[in-house]
Amino acid sequence: MTALSFSDRPSIPRPLRSLVALLFVSAAVGSAQAQTVLWSEEFDSPSTLDCSVWSFDIGDGCAEGICGWGNAEFQDYTRDPANVRVENGQLIITAQREQIGGGPSYAFTSARLKTENRMTFQYGTVEARIQLPDLADGLWPAFWTLGNNISTVGWPDCGEIDIFEMGNAGAIAEGVVNRRVGSTAHWESGDGYAGYGLSYTAPSDLNDTFHIYRMEWTPSAISTYIDGIWIWTIGISNPSSFDGEEFHAPHFLLLNMAVGGNYTGIVDDEADISAPFPAEYRVDWIRIYDNGHTILGGTGPRGPLSLDRAGNDVELQFATDVGISYDIVYKTNLSDSTWTVLQTVVGDGSVMSVFDPIGAPGAYYRVVSAD
Repeated sequence: MTALSFSDRPSIPRPLRSLVALLFVSAAVGSAQAQTVLWSEEFDSPSTLDCSVWSFDIGDGCAEGICGWGNAEFQDYTRDPANVRVENGQLIITAQREQIGGGPSYAFTSARLKTENRMTFQYGTVEARIQLPDLADGLWPAFWTLGNNISTVGWPDCGEIDIFEMGNAGAIAEGVVNRRVGSTAHWESGDGYAGYGLSYTAPSDLNDTFHIYRMEWTPSAISTYIDGIWIWTIGISNPSSFDGEEFHAPHFLLLNMAVGGNYTGIVDDEADISAPFPAEYRVDWIRIYDNGHTILGGTGPRGPLSLDRAGNDVELQFATDVGISYDIVYKTNLSDSTWTVLQTVVGDGSVMSVFDPIGAPGAYYRVVSAD
């Protein structure tokens, strides 16, 4: 183990790349905020996604044998900047509509991102700060998870947790499509499909303003919230009783906005999609907190980053790859637009220790690849 001491704190000179880990060490308010952040995506690179963490689903699903992505959806997913970009510290997924030949037919494009194989987690508290567009009628945004073994066992055997989705046909019919938030679990049971979900209808529209969507996942239960308001809980402490072993295995995150589909009740005629376009789904940040059970995995993050504090002395430990340069950076408030470099080190394949002898109370630390 290599020990490093230092005192220089130069300003970070280039975009942060290849997020490794983030540790939250200040006291804060709220059940999730009092926990340690093990992984975070702040989208603070000027224009690009971290491709060591994120990948894309592309097309209409037919290449995967599920045309319409298994839900009779209309859109093609792309990775074109017109459909997905990072801008001003936010991820922006944009659904677009194009009229075909001046007639009544339309083509739709959007984006679907995932952390499959690159960042997985089992249990934990997940939060995301998200702003949605006007959904009426026919847009279907979601923030969700799938079991990371989907490529070998398929769906629903892998399990799925919808942290939130909106645009439901019932909500459209009742005139509350921009107010109703749904959460659902899907799994295999008895060689068939099983699912359970509930919804919450807010007193006013949720679109065009940011809200905090949260999932708390422990070995006992999965619960979801919007702005601290409970939506739904499913007990999972006895998986053999409901064939729910899928919820005791690693999952990965997905973000997408579909157009039409079974969930919306619009599956036959593209002209029934009346939502305004282009439509932007904005994500300010995503964080995974350690709730005492959390296990991180995947090929992207090398963490978790661990921290010990004794008075003003801070020791950070993190895993490294041989020959890769790492920036240890910090800031005192997550809302700050820039990070400051604490030290740059070259990995040797070991767990390295870095010391901050004048650690500021409430500082946030991150380790990123500098290569």
